Amino acid sequence: MAGGPKFADLVPRVLSAFVLLGVAGAGLWFGGLVLALLLAVFGAVMLWEYFRLIIRLTKPFARIATILSSALLALALILEHRLVQETDGVLAVSPVAMGVLGVTMVVVMIPVRKSRLETLFGAMIPLATFLFFFLHQSVPLAMWLVVAVVISTDVAGYFFGKLIGGPKFWPSLSPNKTWAGTVSGWVMAAIIAIAVSLRASDPVSTTIVGVIFLVFVAFAAQLADIAESALKRRAGVKDSSKIIPGHGGALDRFDGMLGAFTVAGLVFVLAGFTVSL
Repeated sequence: MAGGPKFADLVPRVLSAFVLLGVAGAGLWFGGLVLALLLAVFGAVMLWEYFRLIIRLTKPFARIATILSSALLALALILEHRLVQETDGVLAVSPVAMGVLGVTMVVVMIPVRKSRLETLFGAMIPLATFLFFFLHQSVPLAMWLVVAVVISTDVAGYFFGKLIGGPKFWPSLSPNKTWAGTVSGWVMAAIIAIAVSLRASDPVSTTIVGVIFLVFVAFAAQLADIAESALKRRAGVKDSSKIIPGHGGALDRFDGMLGAFTVAGLVFVLAGFTVSL
């Protein structure tokens, strides 16, 4: 039953999701500088959780690292926004913005000095945030597809994982993830790819490429979710914070987005450079 103990957190989870969707929807509607600043705030929250809770640095040090990396991320987003305004180009990436983003990632990684998983996950936070903005500015359809895949993967994994149960996908890192939930996410990604490809001029080729791409994006989202679960287990915490009722922290809610937009964004960045050569 939907009201049973397995779904006890469903109501606050859904209500929080509506609030998040409202805020995100406003940012996406206005776009441009408004979205850049909103993403900078979201990025700052995720970086704060990463430094203070997952890596367990002292509060003053975490605050300094968060402020510096968040300020650099905001600068990279603003620079990228200015480039697109000036060029109106598709797949336009500002070299200066990419340079600032690289510095941001280094600033995040240097204080960690722990495992590769923790270091790489931290660097992925500003990278994925920037790539989300890049796709929104240059290829909005791709951004919406990635968002749809992440949400459908998360919902399918949540429901089918609880309803079907069965063998665990990676019990040593994430004891709650099952093969049923994982595969259901891949199926949802494939369905989205097929639905979008039906109106293409070459539906067969488009469907094949779309299914491969979106299933890979879904898998990247799932791996990021598992990585965040592993980091929390190492830190001995259940949630990255309590900022979002029913979801925990910003990292708990957007970990899948981090993995998905890192993969999807890099694919389109490389595609843009390939076209320009």
